[in-house]
Order: sequence, then C-alpha cells, then structure tokens
Amino acid sequence: MSAKSQSSCDWVRNKVADAVPYRHWFDYVITGTRTLWFLLGVHYLLSRSGGDLSGSSGFATTGDRWFILLFYTLAYVTPMVLFLRRGIPRMFPVLAELLLNGTFFCLMAASPTVEFAFYNFPSIMLGYMSVGRIAVFSAATSVIFIPLLVGWFRGTGIETTISVAIEFGVLYGSGFCFQKLIASYGLITKQNQTLELYAKQIEALTLTEERNRLSRELHDTVGHTFATTITGMDAVHYLIDVDPQEAKNSLQELLEVTRNGLDEVRRHIHQIAPEQEERTLTEALSQIAGEFALHTGTEIAVHVEGTEYTVSENVRLTMIRCLQESLTNANKHGKASSIRIELAYSEECVEIKIADDGKGASELVEGFGLKAMYERAANLNGTLAVTSHSDHGTVIACTIPTKKIHRK
Repeated sequence: MSAKSQSSCDWVRNKVADAVPYRHWFDYVITGTRTLWFLLGVHYLLSRSGGDLSGSSGFATTGDRWFILLFYTLAYVTPMVLFLRRGIPRMFPVLAELLLNGTFFCLMAASPTVEFAFYNFPSIMLGYMSVGRIAVFSAATSVIFIPLLVGWFRGTGIETTISVAIEFGVLYGSGFCFQKLIASYGLITKQNQTLELYAKQIEALTLTEERNRLSRELHDTVGHTFATTITGMDAVHYLIDVDPQEAKNSLQELLEVTRNGLDEVRRHIHQIAPEQEERTLTEALSQIAGEFALHTGTEIAVHVEGTEYTVSENVRLTMIRCLQESLTNANKHGKASSIRIELAYSEECVEIKIADDGKGASELVEGFGLKAMYERAANLNGTLAVTSHSDHGTVIACTIPTKKIHRK
C-alpha cells in the first residue's frame, strides 16, 4: 500500500472515530427543540405574503413561497438526518448545517422585512455538533464569516455586524458547552466503569493469591503433621510388644508433634478471620462522623449519655451501619447542613439517634438501605423508628437490647 493510500485510510479512520457510538437523551431533546424552531419558521413563512418576503436582491426577492419552503425544509432535514444516523462522522452534519442554513439565512437576510431569526437555533446546533478540529472551522464560519456576509447583504454598519456576531457567538458557545458537559459526563461514567472492573479484577487476583498461599501453607503444615504421625504410629505398632517403654516415649513425641501441628493450623485460621476491633463503639462512631463531616462539609455534633460498656460485635456492627446509612441519606436525599448524633447507654439497651435539618419528606419511600437497617435491628430484637416531615428534617432512632459487660 502506498503512502498516499495509507494516509487516506488513516483520515477516514479518524473521521469515523469521531462518530457518536450511542445517543445521549439530550440529543433527542435538542433535536426536538430544533424541530419546534423549524415549525415556527414554517409558520412564519406561510403567514407572510410574497411581498413580505421580497427585497432589493437575493433569493428572497423571487417571492416564490413554496420554493423558499422547500429550501428551508431541505436545510432542516439534511443536517438532522446526518446527525441522528449512527456511525456518521460529526463533520458531515456540521458542514450540511453551515452550507444549507448559512446560505438560506444569508439570502433571506437580503430582505429587510424578514424578522424571523432563522439562524439562531442552527447556531446552537452547530456548537452542539462540532467536535475536534471541525469546531474551529464551524465557529469561525458561524460567528465571523456569516455575520460579515449578512452585513454586506444588508449594507449595515460595523456596529450591527459586531452585534450579530456576538449574538451568534453566545448561541454557538451555549451549544458547544452543552456538548462538552455531556462528553465529560460520558467520560466520567466510562472511567467509573473501568475503575469498577479493575477493582473486581484486583479483588479476584487477591483472593486467588490468598487462596493459593493458604493452600500451600495448610498443605505443608497438615501434610507434614499427618505424615509424621502416621509414620510414628507404625513404629509404635511394632514397638508396643517388643519395647513398651520405647513405645510410650514415641507416643509422647507424637503427641507433641500433633499439638504443634494443631497450633499451626489454628494460626492460619486466625489469619483468615478478621481482627478484633480495638476501638470502643463511641470511638468508632465518632470517627465515622468526623470523617463524614470532613469530606462533606456537614456540621456534625456527637453527644454521649451514660457510661459506655462493651457490646457484642453484632450490636456494634448494627450501630455502625445505622449511622453510615443515616449520614448518607441525610446528605444525599435530605441535603442536610447539620446533623446531631446522640448515643445513649443504659442497663437494658444502647440507643443511637440521628437527627438532621434536611428537607425531610411527608411520605418516606423505603429503599434498600432503610430496609436493611430494619432487618438488622429486628435480628437483634431491637427497633428502628424513622420520623420525617417536609422541611423539618428526619430523625432515625435505633434501639438494641444489650447485656451490660464492663471492661476490665
């Protein structure tokens, strides 16, 4: 393949890469609005007589209303079809919009009696459709060249031309900003999906490595212990009649080997099990609240009543999950600016109450998190109460019965 052919293939490949592989919902919103603008233009043209569309020169002087409508319809349909068809590079609808709508607007501008802003929404569409290097060309044409051409047709001064250029620049920039926002959102979504995939792969690799490590260690420990025990038992079987004392000594050694092997297996099992949490419940909840306040900017106050005592791991986990879910809901749904946390210890139970100043709701919808909180509390014979009012925040109270155990 020649260098020229290779260059042509690369050009086509790059242009196809600019094509949008899927449609964002806003694409249909903006094309629907573009259609509405087109219909308003059709209504304007139909409501005017031939004399209203006439002027000193140009396309509008023919007075042929149906020919004008045909050109206007073609200028609308062609860019929209190219834009909505998947796999077509963005440069083609942009060029069609510039060529057809730009020409139509310039020729209609020759008539001083035409008042409808035919080119306003096409300017927004140009900004929305323009990506990459084509954006520079379309912006220069739409914001600079077309206003200059219209000014020349109409014979207006530089002030009017600059005013039209600024107007088209604002409209073009609005469409371009919308396109960039949607592209950024799509990029963030794609990166999040990639991160989730990497996290799952890392987790799978970690589990595989840990499984292989444990299998090797257990194989070495258990295999060595059982092999030694079996060999020793065979020797004891022969010695028990010949030399009972030696058999007893061998059994004692086998007992020691077996105990050591059991201790080694236990050590491996303890490595699998999670380590015991050293922090108290109050310390754990305070740390969660502090980190949440630091990262979200929410004002959080923690108040503790009663003398703290040790609670079971299940109670501890339930309290932590209740606080985490309540803080998340207060920030995400309630938009709370301040939260008060009350943790109360009594002889019979431990209670946590989370009150926020968020929006609240007259009718709460139980999502997955709230249902999980109810289930956790019910599994420990506890209760969960949720009170919420519109514009008065939400209060969540979780009470779990406990058996008081003081730290020594």
